[in-house]
Amino acid sequence: MCEIRFSYTHLDKTLNNTILLYDNQLSSVFKTIDHLKKVFPNLVIVKNEEEYFQNISSTHFDVILISLDVVPMDGIAITKETLTASAGIKPFVVIYSNKQDDFLQELALNNGVDAFVNYQNTPVLMELLLKALIKRIKTDISKVRHSNEFVIDEDEYLVIKNDTKIQLPKKEFKILLLLQQNQNKFFSKKELAISVWNDENVAKKRTIDVHIYNIRQIFGKKIIQSQKGKGYRLNKKYFV
Repeated sequence: MCEIRFSYTHLDKTLNNTILLYDNQLSSVFKTIDHLKKVFPNLVIVKNEEEYFQNISSTHFDVILISLDVVPMDGIAITKETLTASAGIKPFVVIYSNKQDDFLQELALNNGVDAFVNYQNTPVLMELLLKALIKRIKTDISKVRHSNEFVIDEDEYLVIKNDTKIQLPKKEFKILLLLQQNQNKFFSKKELAISVWNDENVAKKRTIDVHIYNIRQIFGKKIIQSQKGKGYRLNKKYFV
């Protein structure tokens, strides 16, 4: 039985997804590999640590399959290194092993692994797991808005700018997101107060000015345009 825990990521709209499989002993899972290669044309297979890190440094993989028993670092340590090194959107990580120890599974899940499965399961079960991850990602992709310089994650109040993750305060994030969603519209202070705070009285204070100032300090003064009598609008050069 597969124990699965999902986390946020991004994947393409088809099954032509980039999937990386890392195992020192490929012969032990050759049936699974052979099956997956037929289903997922962009499956990349590596058998040592050097190859693994060369690949993840040059390519964004949407799903990574790792044997728990790889050496010299085991699958859990590899996962930690991978997630630490990942800039921007992180991949799903699946660890497989014939060891079904509860402690190992808990340790893996607590260190960023999204699924811990028994590699003795049939290749079809692994295929179904990957398709479930892909389906989940297709659902989540609607929550992320892309731009020329930014990726906005609505769940985490997170902005990724040129591979740098920026965690914004909730209200500042909501202002930025609102302006991005309505790029042709100027928002008055009253409209921002109602949309973000649900309280038009906020417009009478300096609160909005302070939040706009903070956003400009982080992303540059030109990111938000202001016009007397109209309010604030996002600079179209920043977003598609």
